[in-house]
Amino acid sequence: MRDDDTIAAIATPPGAGGVGIVRMSGPRAVALAAALVGRDALDDRRMILARARDPATGQRLDEVLVVAMRAPRSYTGEDVAEVHGHGGAVNLGRLLRAAVALGARPAEPGEFTRRAFLNGRLDLARAEAVADVIAAASERALRAAQVALSGALGERVAAARAEAVALLAEVEASIDFPEEDLDFLPAAAVAARAEQIAAAAAALSATYAVGRALRHGIEVAIVGAPNVGKSSLLNALCGEERAIVAAEPGTTRDYVDARVVWDGVPVTLIDTAGDRVVEGASHHEIERRGVELGRARAARADVILSLREAGGDGPLDEPTDARALAVWNKIDLRPAPAGALGVSALTGEGLDALRRAVLAKILGAAGEGSEEVLVQSERQKALLDEAVAAARRATSAARAGRAAELVAADLREAAQRLGAIVGEEVGDDVLRALFARFCIGK
Repeated sequence: MRDDDTIAAIATPPGAGGVGIVRMSGPRAVALAAALVGRDALDDRRMILARARDPATGQRLDEVLVVAMRAPRSYTGEDVAEVHGHGGAVNLGRLLRAAVALGARPAEPGEFTRRAFLNGRLDLARAEAVADVIAAASERALRAAQVALSGALGERVAAARAEAVALLAEVEASIDFPEEDLDFLPAAAVAARAEQIAAAAAALSATYAVGRALRHGIEVAIVGAPNVGKSSLLNALCGEERAIVAAEPGTTRDYVDARVVWDGVPVTLIDTAGDRVVEGASHHEIERRGVELGRARAARADVILSLREAGGDGPLDEPTDARALAVWNKIDLRPAPAGALGVSALTGEGLDALRRAVLAKILGAAGEGSEEVLVQSERQKALLDEAVAAARRATSAARAGRAAELVAADLREAAQRLGAIVGEEVGDDVLRALFARFCIGK
């Protein structure tokens, strides 16, 4: 991947549509767009109506709108041109091939946003947020991604990094000029400031549970004995029939999943086969296999609803799995144990409380409106945790009166980890992996 050539890609989603866009970026982007429509030049930020023609044959390709956006006032920070033609894969494919024939190179996934980062138009946290805006599966996820795209996360991280760098300078001054009559920070003050840096990074890291849930959604598996109402509960939570319900045990032979949105969080509900040991004849092999698949699927879920029948013979003990919630169904017939989470898949009683309990299991007290600044990527979370650990090592070293060189080394590591979140000193391998998940044309 080179950053000094001109790239081109279809920037609109595949499929039929009224309008489609071919985007070009690089030193020859404007000249190539002008050549495509038979113009000597294009005025900056002035959209014109023109005819695109095949550069080899002169054949008319499409009637298009063309606009040039010269550097540095463009998305990538370099010359950008867009050709707005009629939608459709065939038509846009012809326009893209014409741009490539004139000298552009097909863009790699995420290459436009990568160039925006390399040219200083976006920090790395904002660049990651571009993909989150595109992939947002709910209004709440979109709001969180837009906050990150605005630079709010980068600003918080940059503030913590600036404090780490400033404290590091103080500590290194005491190392470099020990004989000078300077007013160096006492060890207790160094420890206090290092702990403040750790606390700021830890507070951001703690938002990842909400950020991950909004970005990836959560999975909720419904498990329990046959006929306790697992399929009925899934249908009730979805508001429609997604799983077959019957009185015969073993109706659900394989797991069934359905996707809903609760409080702005995408939730995948998984109805598993009745959890029982199936003995005997070979015709039970399908049911046995279904039980095994259900157990395997539940093992990967974020939350497990351990469903029992109210007033039945099910176990009264709480589940030992930290992900599990004990839920008592059929409270329209019999009451649930005192203080237990009871629902009726038939009448809908208790379903709102169940939804709240599931979300609280993952998000804690974070509800709608708590997405002001969220960490949404595993990369950011890992770097923040490493920064916290380094800053707390510096805190401990300063409190213990250890050598200033040790304190400085830990502060330097904390500053480096925080800087990597916004793109300071990030290797090319990290950039390749990050931008590879972007769509082509963005």
